[in-house]
Amino acid sequence: MLVVVASVVAIVVSTTGTPAGPSAVASASPSVGPSASRQAVTDLSPNGRLAYWRAEPNGDHLLWVANADNSRRRSVAKTDNPNSITKTKWSVDGSAIAYVEGGIRLVVVRIDGATTAYTLAPDLRADSYRIVDHRFSPSGARIAATVQRQTGSQSDVYIGAANGTWTRVTTVEDAIAADWLDEDELLVQTTGGVISAVRATGTNQFRPLTGLQASSPVIGSDGRVHFLAGRVTQFAGSTETFVFAAAANVWSMTADGTDVRREITPPDQDSLRLDGTWPGGYLYHRGTAPAQLVIGSIPILLPSNGGLIERIAVSPDKRYAIGFAGTTVVRVDITPAGLAPSAVLLLGSIDGGDIWFPRGAPLTRAAPTPRVDAPAVRYAFALGGNIWTMGADGVASVLRTGASNAQTQRRFNVPLPLWSPAGDRILTVESLGTGASALQLIPVTIDRTGKVTRLTALSSVAPAVAWSPDGSFIAAVALPASPQDPSILLSELSVRVVSLDGVVGQSIPGREVAWTKPGMFVLTNGTIRANDRARDEQAIELWAGTQKRTVTTVARIVGDARAQAPSVTKGITSVSNVTAAADGTFAAARVAFLGTTATPLLVLLRASDGAATQYVLGDRIADEAWSPARPLIGYTITLGGQGILGTPQEARPMATVRDPASGAVIAEVEGRFAGWSPDGAWFYVATTGGLYARPLAGGALVRVSGIGVPVSITKP
Repeated sequence: MLVVVASVVAIVVSTTGTPAGPSAVASASPSVGPSASRQAVTDLSPNGRLAYWRAEPNGDHLLWVANADNSRRRSVAKTDNPNSITKTKWSVDGSAIAYVEGGIRLVVVRIDGATTAYTLAPDLRADSYRIVDHRFSPSGARIAATVQRQTGSQSDVYIGAANGTWTRVTTVEDAIAADWLDEDELLVQTTGGVISAVRATGTNQFRPLTGLQASSPVIGSDGRVHFLAGRVTQFAGSTETFVFAAAANVWSMTADGTDVRREITPPDQDSLRLDGTWPGGYLYHRGTAPAQLVIGSIPILLPSNGGLIERIAVSPDKRYAIGFAGTTVVRVDITPAGLAPSAVLLLGSIDGGDIWFPRGAPLTRAAPTPRVDAPAVRYAFALGGNIWTMGADGVASVLRTGASNAQTQRRFNVPLPLWSPAGDRILTVESLGTGASALQLIPVTIDRTGKVTRLTALSSVAPAVAWSPDGSFIAAVALPASPQDPSILLSELSVRVVSLDGVVGQSIPGREVAWTKPGMFVLTNGTIRANDRARDEQAIELWAGTQKRTVTTVARIVGDARAQAPSVTKGITSVSNVTAAADGTFAAARVAFLGTTATPLLVLLRASDGAATQYVLGDRIADEAWSPARPLIGYTITLGGQGILGTPQEARPMATVRDPASGAVIAEVEGRFAGWSPDGAWFYVATTGGLYARPLAGGALVRVSGIGVPVSITKP
């Protein structure tokens, strides 16, 4: 792991003015190449500019700049090591070009030839860190670099300023720089699927823009932020990490995360990377394949007579596009009828380059609107493997990064963190350590100042942990191995009580726990036979101190006709997610029949006699949470298939509030159930558009934040 002692990272910087001519001594470092004269910046067209590397007959390897048609070309730099040059890119304003040399040096060349070189410090180079990408701020005064460790794929964002200093602005170890929003913020994506605006000063000043699992943010020609939302995965190569989205839609939003809308469903549902907008569609890559693809309502084929186009950009007037196809630069004309069937060859024998076109539309931001009153509370949530907190203003901040200990976010889906009853700290889980122990989870508490207490007395626990009603203890299911180990199913587990200073107390045989005022609801171990897929003869018990009573048995639950269980349930009945009302009057559990087509269910149980008051059958049930004020349960029930949003197979989650006593539905809102206010007067719904609060008594949804995820809520 990279340790930053100070905020400004040591990087060797050198700056040169415009030299009189080529260097007399050969050097691996870039230098200004020969030119008849140094022309003014303004002699190049404001409508489009080329930059490209090319070997000359005399053996020189020069960086040329020119108009988009290759007129008025001139050289501005040369290198003696062309194979080391990557990522040649124009600045946003077209006044400079930057490229990476050997992965360790970022070189910025103004079009008058003045050069600045930023070199990674020796300790970073020795630890296998390399510059894998870079992005100019709108004015060109700042440049952001993604610095990645070749041997472990950890990556973070560094900001370079005009005075030659670099600052590490993220420490999450999976951040990748994207387009700048303005001089103070840039878009950043993470391999965990989070798109944020990140301030160019400070550390981890993330502002998540959406709760959708997303990748590939780009600023489109309309000034909106476009991105892919779907199943996000990564490919960590030795020279760059790619973040893909499969089963995805293209979405867009304003720069402040509002007006989120679905734009198009790509016909290609493989792993995609979004590259930019195109008239009537989008540019993207499939996986790590080099070919640039275009999608609209149907796929659009790029001409291939000039070679396989790897990158292409459209002119502001949308009459033509410039593409790079291997060692050639081509022009593709665009007409109302579509693309010209053949590309026109502009250049050959190049070794990499870029095309610059001015941005046509200003960045789109939402108009200020009066803020509607919502509960004055504080939130906690998990997103992208990190733990976040957020005030009533909807502004989130990172409380604990998933990279803080053994890359927890790369190994586990971090569960919802839980506020203590007093609201003074959060309970979560993270990796025990590095190596093999990284796959084992331990309980962790974090107070509001960020102080972390790792409760290592239990070397491995199940992800679901619970607070005692007074907040002085926690309960966790101790495991003999990591949660993913297949031996867990065969093992006899126990619920352990742990004090906040790590002293382990009571042990209760069981596999799940929900702690309420009357005591702990515990799912017993039951029995298991060889080749069974689930345990059998289980029960739900209520423990008060050392005294226990059986609330109900699983056999009783599935024996009720309302469960619609298959004829044979032994060895396939999986019970999970035991929860209970704060006053202990009702409990709930999920039941699934593994390997069958029987519909999973949520059963609501009266604690006094174990009677099942309601069976809720649904394709998927999640996000159960009980009101802190009275016995009401909120949950998400999802109907429909696993299809992507916008298709007939689209899954449709519904946030539901139900009275377990009568079985009556109190409220239904499209979206995920996201939590309760501390007084139980409001409940929360997470949608693609953000997080919303709604009065339980009825009324309109109130938008809290653009981050639509389940939250844990306490008083401010």
